[in-house]
Amino acid sequence: MLPATAKDALHRLSTYLEELEAGELKKFKLYLGIAEELGQDKIPRGRMEMAGPLEMAQLMVAHMGTKEAWLLALSTFERIHRKDLWERGQGEDLVRVTPSNGLCSLESQSTCLSDVSPDAPRKDPQITYKDYVRRKFRLMEDRNARLGECVNLSHRYTRLLLVKEHSNPIWAQQKLLETGWEHSRTRGHQASPIQMETLFEPDEERPEPPRTVVLQGAAGMGKSMLTHKVMLDWADGRLFQDQFDYVFYISCRELNRSHTQCSVHDLLSSCWPEHGAPLEDLIRAPDRLLFIIDGFHELHPSFHDVQGPWCHCWEEKRPTELLLGSLIRRLLLPQLSLLITTRPCALEKLHGLLEHPRHVEILGFSEAEREEYFYRYFHNTGQASQVFSFMRDYEPLFTMCFVPMVSWVVCTCLKQQLESGELLRQTSRTTTAVYMFYLLSLMQPKPGTPTFKVPANQRGLVSLAAEGLWNQKILFEEEDLGKHGLDGAEVSTFLNVNIFQKGIKCEKFYSFIHLSFQEFFTAMYCALHGREAVRRALAEYGFSERNFLAHTVRFLFGLLNEEMRCYLERNLGWTISPQVKEEALAWIQNKARSEGSTLQHGSLELLSCLYEIQEEDFIQQALSHFQVVVVRNLSTKMEHVVCSFCARYCRGTEVLHLYGSAYSTGAEDGPPEPPGAQTQSTHSQERNILPDIYSAYLSATICTNSNLIELALYRNALGSQGVRLLCQGLRHANCKLQNLRLKRCHISGSACQDLAAAIIANRNLIRLDLSGNSIGVLGLELLCEGLQHPMCRLQMIHFSSPCSSRELWMKNRTWPTLDPRLRKCLLEAAAGRALASVLSNNSHLVELDLTGNPLEDLGLKLLCQGLRHPVCRLRTLWLKICHLGQASCEDLASTLKMNQSLMELDLGLNDLGDSGALLLCEGLRHPDCKLQTLRLGICRLGSDACAGVASVLQVNTCLRELDLSFNDLGDRGLWLLGEGLRHQTCRLQKLWLDSCGLTSKACEDLSSVLGISQTLNELYLTNNALGDTGVRLLCKRLRHPGCKLRVLWLFGMDLNKVTHRRMAALRVTKPYLDIGC
Repeated sequence: MLPATAKDALHRLSTYLEELEAGELKKFKLYLGIAEELGQDKIPRGRMEMAGPLEMAQLMVAHMGTKEAWLLALSTFERIHRKDLWERGQGEDLVRVTPSNGLCSLESQSTCLSDVSPDAPRKDPQITYKDYVRRKFRLMEDRNARLGECVNLSHRYTRLLLVKEHSNPIWAQQKLLETGWEHSRTRGHQASPIQMETLFEPDEERPEPPRTVVLQGAAGMGKSMLTHKVMLDWADGRLFQDQFDYVFYISCRELNRSHTQCSVHDLLSSCWPEHGAPLEDLIRAPDRLLFIIDGFHELHPSFHDVQGPWCHCWEEKRPTELLLGSLIRRLLLPQLSLLITTRPCALEKLHGLLEHPRHVEILGFSEAEREEYFYRYFHNTGQASQVFSFMRDYEPLFTMCFVPMVSWVVCTCLKQQLESGELLRQTSRTTTAVYMFYLLSLMQPKPGTPTFKVPANQRGLVSLAAEGLWNQKILFEEEDLGKHGLDGAEVSTFLNVNIFQKGIKCEKFYSFIHLSFQEFFTAMYCALHGREAVRRALAEYGFSERNFLAHTVRFLFGLLNEEMRCYLERNLGWTISPQVKEEALAWIQNKARSEGSTLQHGSLELLSCLYEIQEEDFIQQALSHFQVVVVRNLSTKMEHVVCSFCARYCRGTEVLHLYGSAYSTGAEDGPPEPPGAQTQSTHSQERNILPDIYSAYLSATICTNSNLIELALYRNALGSQGVRLLCQGLRHANCKLQNLRLKRCHISGSACQDLAAAIIANRNLIRLDLSGNSIGVLGLELLCEGLQHPMCRLQMIHFSSPCSSRELWMKNRTWPTLDPRLRKCLLEAAAGRALASVLSNNSHLVELDLTGNPLEDLGLKLLCQGLRHPVCRLRTLWLKICHLGQASCEDLASTLKMNQSLMELDLGLNDLGDSGALLLCEGLRHPDCKLQTLRLGICRLGSDACAGVASVLQVNTCLRELDLSFNDLGDRGLWLLGEGLRHQTCRLQKLWLDSCGLTSKACEDLSSVLGISQTLNELYLTNNALGDTGVRLLCKRLRHPGCKLRVLWLFGMDLNKVTHRRMAALRVTKPYLDIGC
């Protein structure tokens, strides 16, 4: 056996070699093969060719001894241009380890190696510690690593996406627990990216550097690997060099097993590589220290609920719970910096201990980082390229790889397929399938043996996992294994061994290689143990909100897949009773009965479970009860795929709504982009396009479900190919869809050609909503070819912006300019001509929404040519925020005189002015005008416009609804308007006067109107300064039995208690009266 010094030399040399890239290691071997220093004792080229870093280190030491091997390695590093390794190696003390002769074998090194001279100068303690950190964290073992196998952390590590989390910790915990396996994307204003280098730096919100950073992430997100990389990068001089002199790593898993009292002195000593740590020097500058506390969620509950007395002295010995609590609460060494990692489940408890921490969330791998990870995992570039191409084509599984743990599982499985000479196959469609394949691959015997190696006690492993999960326990002692009939050696493939120090002794504990595997085995326990176990899992998960069972339940459904069940029985001899599937189906059907015919609450989680089972009959039975299915907040591509997959089997569903939350930008998401950002935004949108399989599933849904009459997709980034696939279903003879809403779905102008063909072929479709899509004039022209076709039966079409006029006005309080946010469909003046042609040929079209498109006066003039055509039967026309002016009112007036079908006209948020309104009134007064609803909110109207409107009310018997909100009418305007409202010809039923500058004086006229009008039944006066006097005057009139008003809204007024009592008494007298205040 090698002495400590020889072991250390061999380990350090292999560590340095591990840092070489594959090409650099090849060059190293080449130079080594021609090195003159070796003379006749050159290492055989054949032995070097296949040797890895560890093998190369062993060969070099065996052929030339430790000192010569180290010196030759240093000179070779310089020759291959790795000066960083050469410079760092100069500080190593290995040159002082001298053998007794020039050459020695590995077997004789115990006598060849001599100790370092006691007179050698003592190294700087920081250098000593950094050397130790590099040795400790440089190499990592994969979870399935065999003895001696290790990987260079820097070669495997891939940068993770980190964001500063600003949301409420309780909300964040709930959100992340519900979506532990999905990717919680950056949520607009709630989070912003951050790099590891700036974790402890001030920003615009924090003028002072944060002393505590909480790094949160769901299971498998790479929290521990990230902290290990922080340690290594600090030791290598790449991170925190100007901030921290020392960085110490504390594992919460190890703290769990500490039953003795200790101090900070003891804690630092345990982190130091040798005796005699310079503790006094360290504590003298605590602001230059960083403690990494890894795995706060793994701490025993006693750590979370600990009470004082707290520790205030760094040499004071206390139980580890009190010591850690004192550090986190900053009662001990308050100048110390802390980096704490945790799962979201412990975030609320941790937050209660901290004061103003910086919260950072790990979102996993972006698509580019997934690719990088694949190439880092596979040293063979050809294999990496082959595997990545395979995964890119298989989108659902590739999407799941944003979780680093899943990337590792997938790469491990695919690598084993390649190494066994198999072709890559699409056997893993679900998370359960991935884990099952990995489980079986772990049991694979050596090549040539046809049978699997099944654990001796197959049910003991799953019962251990289940008992631990029920009790939220992840560390197991030997007696726990014995209780379930297990031996540590037998299940070492599935369990990690953890050695913890207890006093002068060491104790051994076990944990599953990852919590997700414990969840997987727990699901297997439920499946193997029949109805009662399944009933318990589903009941606790479904009704007590124990979210820690979410992944287990999904795995359970995946195991119920018939193919998976047979696979288990054939290969492992594990039998799942058919009654388990019956129990799961009964649970879903009970949920359906309790929810009624609408599936909305918990819909995504239920569909995720059904996706795992991948069986048509089961999914169809489970969803047969629901007539309406609504899924909100779809934030990942995988969630969309899950929903569309299950939608194919909703054969009784009539209405399907799928609301995305992360795949578009626009008016709701923030201010307009500067011109320089438009190209970047386009690329971002292209990356966010949903996979083709999503649209293909929806296409299959609408042509196989004859009951489906409404499909609404909101913020679903379909793209042109997605629309093409969807239109294939729309053209199918079995499609009975009547209402199709594709709001903000990244539909471009070119896709309108497919939509045009679809509305010609589908005679059932009567409503199409394309709001918020940048189709442009060219796209509109393509679509109009279909709208003009005699076979088209479309009645309603929407091209509006998703931002309402009132919302925009209330938010900005300024008059809108030609804002890019409003060009949602990019329909400008030329669009008027194309739409006019449609109105002149299509007698079926009755509703047209052009809100938020800058038609301007010219576009409206062209549109009116179609509106005046005898064929036009349009009843509803919305022209909000279309940048219309006085000229447009003249064209509309002439149109109203000729068009007797138009019943509703919305001109809100257009700069019409009094002059424009008076021109419009000329058309409204015409006897052939049949308009019933007119909306003129936020149109810059004053009191003069009211005189014109009053004249309309005195002659127009058709007008039923009038909206004049957000116009500066004033009391004089209302006095003029009252002349019309009191006229016997007036048939107005609803009147909106919100924010019109009215005072108590106006209430006299309103009271007079209410005393006379027998038709007005709804009056909206929100945000007017009517005062107590004015409101009481209205209440007095309302008490009169002859008053027909049924709705009076008075929100936004500061009224006293007496006035409120008057209104309360009025509600008692007239219970049907809706008074809003």
